[in-house]
Amino acid sequence: MWQRNERVWEKGTTMTTYERLVSELGDGLGIKFAPDDSGVVEMFAEDHAVLLRADETGERELTAFTVLAVAPEGGFPPETLRRALEMNLFGREVAGHHLGLFADSLVLSANLPLADLTAEDLADRIVMLARLAGEPSGSLELTSDAPAESAGPSSLDGPFMAV
Repeated sequence: MWQRNERVWEKGTTMTTYERLVSELGDGLGIKFAPDDSGVVEMFAEDHAVLLRADETGERELTAFTVLAVAPEGGFPPETLRRALEMNLFGREVAGHHLGLFADSLVLSANLPLADLTAEDLADRIVMLARLAGEPSGSLELTSDAPAESAGPSSLDGPFMAV
């Protein structure tokens, strides 16, 4: 049975909260999930690969992320990076998730505290992340043959908050 601080699997193997949560998620879906040697779990939702990784202890936080795009040769056009930064500002256009660059990829991610996170909550967040993955990349111009010019008015030029 599960104990409060140290998660003990019925077979006697110690599991972190992260491992337990991933195992419960897999049990609910009828699929065996377990972190690989680097602590990453990869799954597919809504036709997107979603990866999970916990903090070093496996007890505090997990990050769910998906790659939106790999940079074309020569890197992302400046307008793509500008648009990604605008979308990331305040998190409104990405439902509180984070857009960022990792190596040569544009990544959408969410940090989830493990405390009180259930397998059902995690499944919902994974599906939300995967669904969002199809939305932001559609409004980002991922390649450009034209030289970067003035971007014109920003979406921040209008009223910031309607009251």
